[in-house]
Amino acid sequence: MDVANNSTAPAPRRTGLWLAALLAALVLGAVLRLVWVKDIEFKSDEAWTFRQVQQAAQGGPWPQFGMPSSAGPVNPGLSVWVFVLLGKLTGCPDPTVLARGVQVLSIAAILCLIVFAFVFVPPKEREPWLWAAALVSVNPTAVLLHRKIWPPSLLPLFTLVMLAGWFRRERRWGAFLWGLVGACLGQIHMAGFFFAAGFALWALLFDRKRVAWSGWLLGSCLGALPMLPWLYYLLSDLHRGGPSSVYWVHLFEFKFWVRWVMQSLGFGLEYSLFDDHADFLSYPLLHGQPTYLVWVAEQTALLLGALLLARAAYRAWRGRDRLAALVSGKGSPTGFTLGAAFWGFGLLLTATSLYMQRHYLAVAFPLGFVWLARLALPATDPRPAGVKVGRGILLTLCLCQALLTASFLDYIHAHHGSVRGDYKATFGAAGHAALQSGPVPRQ
Repeated sequence: MDVANNSTAPAPRRTGLWLAALLAALVLGAVLRLVWVKDIEFKSDEAWTFRQVQQAAQGGPWPQFGMPSSAGPVNPGLSVWVFVLLGKLTGCPDPTVLARGVQVLSIAAILCLIVFAFVFVPPKEREPWLWAAALVSVNPTAVLLHRKIWPPSLLPLFTLVMLAGWFRRERRWGAFLWGLVGACLGQIHMAGFFFAAGFALWALLFDRKRVAWSGWLLGSCLGALPMLPWLYYLLSDLHRGGPSSVYWVHLFEFKFWVRWVMQSLGFGLEYSLFDDHADFLSYPLLHGQPTYLVWVAEQTALLLGALLLARAAYRAWRGRDRLAALVSGKGSPTGFTLGAAFWGFGLLLTATSLYMQRHYLAVAFPLGFVWLARLALPATDPRPAGVKVGRGILLTLCLCQALLTASFLDYIHAHHGSVRGDYKATFGAAGHAALQSGPVPRQ
């Protein structure tokens, strides 16, 4: 699969129309994150985090550990400390204010992604990163995660800082930053351990002479200090039996890569809606009548995704004599980064035999969308017509995902107390009941 081209299509012309379209996507992404704050997903996990934040804000002790994970052990303390800090900034009088803080930070992460593209990414590789900013702004799964009080929802800014260090890993400060923040990612959400380890493994295998390893080691050691109590706890937990959701069959499900592709294309809402997904396909309603535009948007995204994957498979076959270079991404900063995430992170996470939860990919912000944009704008097809077709595909995907996300939020708003899926009732409908319950492991 063409996940690591040696270069990408030429940088987009800085036309007023192109910049206006990017700005429109960013504004729409902000609106989608901020609208209807009482409709946020709010179950026992979110309620548990809010209670910890409130207790700390009222002078109580900071929690030593985070909430229980679906793998069995509790999460490291940093997974809740970041919310305690956010609560001190927002005042945290109720969950909607804390959720607002998460939403604003996610918008800031997208804006920082634009800055990142201009500061760290070579000009010839910049366009996919700008398309990624547009796609992540309107992507249904991204908006869903960026609206609620949950550790994966705070990962984007941290991941972007780690990537900044990674792109300057030949310098001590860059390697230090990569190591420091990489160690913190796993403490916010445990998928971050595998993400950071995948990048370290990729550099060790394909780029070890370039890396300032002393800086990386120092940063990693400093970043690991806050989790020493958790490591002691974890050793005791493993002695009692360890994770409860490890099954060898997960090795052969390849769900990491399936979800990498499908979530980048805009799929994933069926998990939040379950039995209501079929009804959702009839949205949006026009004067109370179904239009089925959601169904059309999903089918269009599926068709365009299949087209991009078929083109990528064909290019990979034609370039099979240099398959190792294509996989590693050597020679392209963007390609090498995608190789570390797609293969390094993916293989390590799959090797755990844990069930691949959808939100594990939140730590890979915004790489799934960069990958998708590079499929549409391959360097092997530099013809103006080919670039134009690729941009047309990406624009269509942006429009489809914007429709899916807006329709989803409208559906939740209309059925805020009776969604028959993982989303369940909103904070406005059942927030008080959730605040009285304990956390249910979903991480």
